[in-house]
Amino acid sequence: MRAAGISDDRDTFLRYCARVSFPELYKANHPTYGLFEHNFRLLETFYDNAARIVEHMDNTGALPSYMKTSWEGAPAPDYHGQIPENGGIRGRQTHTHNADLGRGAGGDMIRWMSAYVRANGGDIREEHRVVKIVRDGDGRVVGVHADMPNGIESFRARKGVIFGSGGFTHNPEMRANFQRTPIMGGCAVPSNTGDLVLMSAEIGVKLGNMNEAWNQQVVLDEVLQFSSVPGGVFFLGGDSMIMVNRFGHRTANEKSVYPERTRSHQVYDAFMGNYPNLYQIMIFDEKAREFGGQLIPGPDANIPGHVIVGETLEDLARGIDAKFASFAEQIGDYSVDENFVANLRETIARYNGFAETGKDLDFHRGEPPIERHFHPIPLDRGLPQPYLAPISDTGPYYAVLLGAGALDTKGGPAFDVNGQVLDVHDQPIPGLYAAGNCTASPSGKSYLGGGGTLGLGVTFGYLAGEHAAAQA
Repeated sequence: MRAAGISDDRDTFLRYCARVSFPELYKANHPTYGLFEHNFRLLETFYDNAARIVEHMDNTGALPSYMKTSWEGAPAPDYHGQIPENGGIRGRQTHTHNADLGRGAGGDMIRWMSAYVRANGGDIREEHRVVKIVRDGDGRVVGVHADMPNGIESFRARKGVIFGSGGFTHNPEMRANFQRTPIMGGCAVPSNTGDLVLMSAEIGVKLGNMNEAWNQQVVLDEVLQFSSVPGGVFFLGGDSMIMVNRFGHRTANEKSVYPERTRSHQVYDAFMGNYPNLYQIMIFDEKAREFGGQLIPGPDANIPGHVIVGETLEDLARGIDAKFASFAEQIGDYSVDENFVANLRETIARYNGFAETGKDLDFHRGEPPIERHFHPIPLDRGLPQPYLAPISDTGPYYAVLLGAGALDTKGGPAFDVNGQVLDVHDQPIPGLYAAGNCTASPSGKSYLGGGGTLGLGVTFGYLAGEHAAAQA
């Protein structure tokens, strides 16, 4: 950002983080913007250290980084770039390189950092599942027990124990007990089963943010096969496309970022006592296949098994019900409402009116700056708004069933500005540290921007390492 001449004002950054992380607490003129002191100090620490740490890791080759840009070459906006508190600042998001020095992703981060650790004498052990935190008579954490292929083995820590073990996305009981709304799985690795939560309970650790996740939609066909899906649904492709619930009504801005779009699944109906949007249906026409994008097969591609096809809306509805029925053993009785087709026709007519004017009066589709970043415009249909294209009045029509999932959960032990885990009295537990999705995320309810989970994990993991290394 400095090289590009972009100033990232501290007050603006903290105001933005506070506003979206804890919107119910936010007060514009308060010293901590309404946040509890602990949460605000973590956000301050993030701002004060993240750039230093990323720059150092880049300079040493541990994690090469460069500014993330959109398909048109502009610095990437934050996920809530449309709100005033964001200040319209771009460029806070970074990529790493892949092996060919192109745009890298999470797997490339693992490869870079693992290579650096090994080159500098570090020892990485796989297939070691930590099952117990070991303390001495004074309460200091001095090691762990690990369950290995040949049994339990103990490991002593000279400086400290730092957990980066991920959340509990793949623990169905924890998901049901801790998440305030349903999630079905997600693209966290299968071993993210919340082990640290249980170990923490044994030693009196303070937990936080247990009801939140880094939300992301999942394809129902995939997540019901195995809760650890390849990648989840980062965005919904196509221009002549909408997403509806079982009643045939739109529920959200289909082009909004994945964490916010997923929240539409989690709406609760107090009268009926259920979640009316629990499973949703992405619907698109033949024209949308020209636009392409995630979940939409190209014009010459074969139709994959998770895509339902119907020559008419009535045919499509029957195909949707048949697909739901095929999953009955896993999701119970679920089907479209008897008025689904009639409501869907009304929904399409209203949506098509928005496409004609270029203004989505219901959900502001196409207005947030992040949507242009995520969705390039390969086609010029001569429309006033490129992300609002009318749906055809003739088939074929296509549908994909969607559920609520997560990149991972974001609750666990609370920690201080040094990454030290806190006990139930808000005191640091000597020798115990944690970072990443196994902790109570400083970002609270929000997804600040692309890499929001990784940026926080890297920053506080590094701070934990610094603090632990300084111990006697």
